[in-house]
Amino acid sequence: MNRPPLIVLMETGNQLLALLEQRQLQAADKLVEPYLGALDGVFQHIPSGAVLDAEHRQVLQQFQAIHEWVGKEKHLAEEELLQFSKAGRASDLYKLNAG
Repeated sequence: MNRPPLIVLMETGNQLLALLEQRQLQAADKLVEPYLGALDGVFQHIPSGAVLDAEHRQVLQQFQAIHEWVGKEKHLAEEELLQFSKAGRASDLYKLNAG
């Protein structure tokens, strides 16, 4: 029996968010495209400005949680790269002046 697309989307989103939070990024990466495709399939026929039912709002909240997690992790990675870059420049200056 086919399950409703909204249920499949919610389950996929829950699984994706759990994998991200567990840092299982390779497994999460495999779910991203199916998740985004399902998200598009559920919302593509809903006109802009339409009032959404509770289930659709829940799906959007789930997407927002995933989006926020990715944004937070991106920011943390950028900060780490910046610190690494600063350390590299300091090391280069030390080598230049110590030589």
